[in-house]
Amino acid sequence: MAFGDNRFLRGLLTAVTATALGGAGLVLGTTSADAAVGCEVTYATTQWGTNSGGFTAGVTVTSTGESLNGWRLTFSFPGSQRLTQGWSARWTQLAEHVVAENEAWNGTLPSGGSVHLGFNGAWTGSNPPPTDFAVNGVPCQVTLVPSPSPSASASPSAGPSRSPSPSPSPSPSPSPSPSPSVSPSPDVPVDNPFTGATGYVDPDWAADVESSAAKVDDATAAKMRGLKTTSTAVWLDRIADVTGGPGVTRTLKDHLDEAVRQNAGYVTLVLHDLPDRDCRSLVSSAELHEAQGGLNRYRTEYVDAIAAVLARPEYRNLRVATVVEPKALIDLIVGVSAGIFPCQQAQQSGVYLTGIQYALNRLSPLPNVYTYLDAANASLAGWDTNFTQLTTLITETVRGTAAGMHSLDGIATNVADYVPLTEPFLPDPTHTVAGQQLIMSRFYDWNPHFDERDYALAIRAALVAKGLPSSLGVVIDTSRDGWGGPGRPTAVSTSLDLNTYVDQSRVDRRPSRLATCNQNGAGLGARPVAAPVPGVDAYLWIKRPGESDGAGGPILPEGSDRLVDRVCDPKGNLTPWSDTIRPTNALPNAPLYGDWHHEQFVMLVNNAYPAL
Repeated sequence: MAFGDNRFLRGLLTAVTATALGGAGLVLGTTSADAAVGCEVTYATTQWGTNSGGFTAGVTVTSTGESLNGWRLTFSFPGSQRLTQGWSARWTQLAEHVVAENEAWNGTLPSGGSVHLGFNGAWTGSNPPPTDFAVNGVPCQVTLVPSPSPSASASPSAGPSRSPSPSPSPSPSPSPSPSPSVSPSPDVPVDNPFTGATGYVDPDWAADVESSAAKVDDATAAKMRGLKTTSTAVWLDRIADVTGGPGVTRTLKDHLDEAVRQNAGYVTLVLHDLPDRDCRSLVSSAELHEAQGGLNRYRTEYVDAIAAVLARPEYRNLRVATVVEPKALIDLIVGVSAGIFPCQQAQQSGVYLTGIQYALNRLSPLPNVYTYLDAANASLAGWDTNFTQLTTLITETVRGTAAGMHSLDGIATNVADYVPLTEPFLPDPTHTVAGQQLIMSRFYDWNPHFDERDYALAIRAALVAKGLPSSLGVVIDTSRDGWGGPGRPTAVSTSLDLNTYVDQSRVDRRPSRLATCNQNGAGLGARPVAAPVPGVDAYLWIKRPGESDGAGGPILPEGSDRLVDRVCDPKGNLTPWSDTIRPTNALPNAPLYGDWHHEQFVMLVNNAYPAL
């Protein structure tokens, strides 16, 4: 990615937006003027800088009078502050006067109810709190929560002390070692967030690894313990993962505090809580549902909460790579095409697109945050029709954000999937065997993208051609795509039968590319490394190796209220609607989604490629 081509322009666009707001005048919306208004406002800020700087403000408005059908919050800045970007309301500023009007989805404010909104701002000289808070013209009782004192790590002159990144293990193809570790200048976005920085090591994942190492032989245990310093992503699957709650051992803030303590250069976060997510799954574990106000909760309780934590000054020198909503967009394409009702509902309501756009709007203005939108994988999106539809959908989704094409730093592929990084013995899909091209084989079924790296670079190029910045980067999840061990082929097949030739030559040992749950025979893939090839920002371990994809039986965990997921059932058929049997290839007795799967982790270690 070229800094000058994208992230600098993003900041410029934010400034232009602020200028446009300041000169637009105040457009007053319709409110319930006849209601008896009473209001309380809590105003909290996080500020950085000395003689000038920026700040993030969170505003909670509570109705202490009658229910409001439409509200308008007004206040005045007493200093030089200017609004740069806001959320959960329509924000405008004229001189020192600021107006926040309700959105269509949060206009009803019941008596005793609250609405949470906020904005980013800039200041010079000083940043005193606003005055004259009022709702629909009625003055409010105000509680001010002062900005916390900046920590040493937030000082403009201080950067985290980082140890040099370790050299990666050998990979199937030559890969450069990470650049020497450096301390980036505060508030200055870099070209590639993974270059010159060590990744955050999740202590919880390291503890799971140790739990498996304690159960195996000494040689295998040594291999496992050597992985405990490998960086893996942090998945935010529910609101409680951000704010805390039952069963959560470490919140988002806890992870970031630990990353700072480790002197980590970057942390990878996965946002995975869209309303009615995983619409193709028969046993989706979605926390939020659009029919129950899920989009509002996604915005205010999930995305806003994430953005508020990431904006805290103590994390300003920690690069945060966000992988936004795995599989959501490809689920709309594949699920709608297959006539899956929940996917059709998600398409009709627009909840996936609206949620993703909101997340990009909130995350992209933060100078230390890098946004990567999920772009499926070669198995699902490699066919020409799906490929074209996905690139169009990604483009239109990003174009609809506040910053347009410049709200996105990159795309993420193969997240939590198993597509090999390369297919060394099948480099050319048009190669012929007995007069038939390889893409005509049963396994590839006219999909020209045989491996993930070629697919990732191809979809990146297609998105750039559609107008996304040429700085667009790619991250590829290589956590479980190694396919090593005794089943890995060592040479190209000599068979003259097309299907036999492909089956004997491919490193992907799945019986079908539709098999995606707890795959038997899989192995750890290339270790995380920055800038392995041009156009790819990093290989990452996004799906944490050893965590289950889902429970499928034949015996569900004791006390589980979940149903058997067909794709996770080791005796299941991926295509029950057809005469062709496609085995799931799933491991038996897998625990629930996200729980530690010891047997799977042992397999991944034994089948690692490159070998441990």
